[in-house]
Amino acid sequence: MIAKIYIQNMYALLNMYIPLQTLTSLDNPVVFWIAPIAGIIAILASLLLMRKINKIPPGSPKAVEVGKAIREGAYAFLKRQYKTISIIIGVLFVVIALGLSIGTAIAFLIGAIASLAAGYIAMDNATKANVRTVSAAKNGPNAALQTAFFGGATMGFAVVGLSLLSVSLIFLAYGGWGALFNPSVDTDLGIKAASAIVGTGFGASLVALFAQLGGGIYTKAADVGADLVGKVEAGIPEDDPRNPAVIADNVGDNVGDSAGRGADLFESAVGENIGGMIIGGLVSVATGNILFLIFPLIVRALGIFATLAAIPFVKLKENEVHTPMKALRKGLNVTTIISAVMFLIASVAFFGSNWYYIFGCLLTGLVASVLIDQITDYYTGRDRKPVRKIAEASQTGSATNIITGFAVGLETTALPIITLVIALLVSYVLGAQFGTAIGIPAYTGGVYGTALATMGLLAVMGMVLALDGFGPIADNAAGIAEMSGEKTGIETMEALDAVGNTTKALTKGFALGSALLAAQLLFQTYAEEVMLYFNLTSFEVNISQPAVLVAGFIGAMIPFLFSAQAISAVGKAAGQMVAEVRRQFKEIPGIMEGTGKPDYGKAVDISTQAALKGMVIPGIIVVAVPLIVGILLGPIAVGALVIGATLTAVPLALFMNTGGGAWDNAKKYIEAGHFGGKKSPAHAAAVVGDTLGDPLKDTAGPSLHVLIKLLSTLSIVFIPLFMNLLGLI
Repeated sequence: MIAKIYIQNMYALLNMYIPLQTLTSLDNPVVFWIAPIAGIIAILASLLLMRKINKIPPGSPKAVEVGKAIREGAYAFLKRQYKTISIIIGVLFVVIALGLSIGTAIAFLIGAIASLAAGYIAMDNATKANVRTVSAAKNGPNAALQTAFFGGATMGFAVVGLSLLSVSLIFLAYGGWGALFNPSVDTDLGIKAASAIVGTGFGASLVALFAQLGGGIYTKAADVGADLVGKVEAGIPEDDPRNPAVIADNVGDNVGDSAGRGADLFESAVGENIGGMIIGGLVSVATGNILFLIFPLIVRALGIFATLAAIPFVKLKENEVHTPMKALRKGLNVTTIISAVMFLIASVAFFGSNWYYIFGCLLTGLVASVLIDQITDYYTGRDRKPVRKIAEASQTGSATNIITGFAVGLETTALPIITLVIALLVSYVLGAQFGTAIGIPAYTGGVYGTALATMGLLAVMGMVLALDGFGPIADNAAGIAEMSGEKTGIETMEALDAVGNTTKALTKGFALGSALLAAQLLFQTYAEEVMLYFNLTSFEVNISQPAVLVAGFIGAMIPFLFSAQAISAVGKAAGQMVAEVRRQFKEIPGIMEGTGKPDYGKAVDISTQAALKGMVIPGIIVVAVPLIVGILLGPIAVGALVIGATLTAVPLALFMNTGGGAWDNAKKYIEAGHFGGKKSPAHAAAVVGDTLGDPLKDTAGPSLHVLIKLLSTLSIVFIPLFMNLLGLI
């Protein structure tokens, strides 16, 4: 209470000198420009970090040669993958243009192209930073850590900057300019403009699905094949140059964990920005103040500024050489603290005496992101109890490793979901109280509160993406060091590689948390759009109606069928990879002695073909099923389908992502010298568990993040096609 009175007095004092509230009036919408300006600043920061990385010497000729092979392989795959995706985009562009409108089709195309660009930027920088991290390790652990981190940060700033700038500009182009600068023409123009650009989110989500799924199939086909034959059968180290699959494995880190994740988080940012604007538009219409519509973008801009301020804090001290995660976590912690302070200032400045409701909603999302980070770290940290438990179980064989890992994976679903549902409830209650305070329906205010909680969680996205980008760069650096025979800094590379597994798991937990909060946001957007289009007074999903229940079950089934297709594609390709590696070991003279050179290109081709074939059918399922249900059963059934898919996809993805990460680090825990170390029976069992977890955590699990939001944005875009031909509802 004392703090509340103090801040209110601070606001009054500030307002004596700076008329803060006038910034948010309809006559002075200058506050909107914070968003595109922040987007431009983030892109410039990304370019400056790229320049900084490029100035670092690439290292020894052998390391440069290996890095070049990885880079060329990544480019070759991305070129073929983007060609396939472009064909799909072109077909859908024509369908949307003819079936809906040319405006929606153009918005879809912009989102798709921007998502492709985000993936390309992520991969391009990762393949430059990996070999330079090896070179930097010669100057000490901190130099290596910062090089890998800066490489990840280029992706983080590029993604958040592109997403915020593209949404801001396309909003202006589709009517937002009039809503901001000539609101008397149409008081609903703002929400109409935000609704018109939902196609952008659909385009971004569709590309992200194919990028994440295709990259995941590629990387895990190579990884599993390399581990099973190299580590288990041949008994050679990971990333040993004698293994024909190692180049494909390292290429996969870039096309899956970098390009795929860049597109994934880009679509998260775009879709949730647009959803937040639409929900904010409802409040803007009710109050006559456009601030509520653009405030979600302002929150995202503040997150960019907080991330920029936190970058210098990512520094490894001498006593942290063996615990590099501490240095990385400092960056995330500082970003969170600065974001909270900025949220407080913005809430006081823009919302006057009701600031604490808004600040509470934003803080709820921010706290949820911190808790998700801590929970994920607990279940995947190499020295944490769950990982040690799996490693210990490996002493009695593969079966006990798998049983224990499976149990840990199931357990990982509980705490994150409890955290996120509490965040939803708290933000809804605070938003409802805010709505009552300003004279709008409590329900409308409550939904706006959940939208702000989502924006609060996403505020740290830039730093989270930097940590995620760090993972594949560190992994590649360790591989390059091993393959090129580098001795200096090899221990540093291995330590950073182990931490990279945890940072990648943290990002997946963060992405899934944002997906769960966004599910409420996007579903409410869908409900509002359906009521508007069909002139309904309410939107109720009543499962007592058989057709609605059937649609719900179909939705619940989609994540399982989708995951089955993705994992099956990895299994099939991994089998081909195992056969190929065995063939080369047998038929190419001198490989094991180091006098013969493996045919890396053949392994790369196997992964490429498997990825391109394997990503199409799951993608078609996700796009086709909602459209068929909507045409046959109508929009209410599609709502049930989206709910069903969300309810199963969230826990399933948590199980796959976090459980798979625990399996991976259990292997690394044994490789660090525990329970017999490398080449022990426990290690062989842990490798089997790791290969089981690989397609879960890097292929199917991350793709489910995208699936959740793709179903929602797709449903919103295609509302005009939903006809209920069967008339069962």
